[in-house]
Amino acid sequence: MDYAFLALIISVFASRLIQINAFKNLADEDKGKVLSKGIMQLSQVSLIFSIILIGAFYVCINEYPESATKLTSSFFIMLIIQRIIVYLFARKRMVLNNVPESYLTKYFLAWLVTTIGVALFIVLFMWQFNNGFK
Repeated sequence: MDYAFLALIISVFASRLIQINAFKNLADEDKGKVLSKGIMQLSQVSLIFSIILIGAFYVCINEYPESATKLTSSFFIMLIIQRIIVYLFARKRMVLNNVPESYLTKYFLAWLVTTIGVALFIVLFMWQFNNGFK
């Protein structure tokens, strides 16, 4: 079993559960603010970019195993920068839309869970790639 992908999938699902729970607790008039066109597009583009980046990492690491350290460092930095930029833009749009602070706090928690999952994915993948599970 590929524990790296398992960690990533678990973190994504946990993050989504946090966001769904936070969304359920919003007042009806605030739900539209969270689901605004700009925020939804940013979320979709971010998800697609992350999937492409992770896929590219997986392909590159298998094609160029001798450059594993450089590839891992580069992809890790790109993913973290991408996640931070998207978080800042999404938070800014939500603040401009007057989304309640309680939702923003849970949005950050969900973001943090996924970010930790991405970091675990890279660490576990490299550990499996270099050492394997015994």
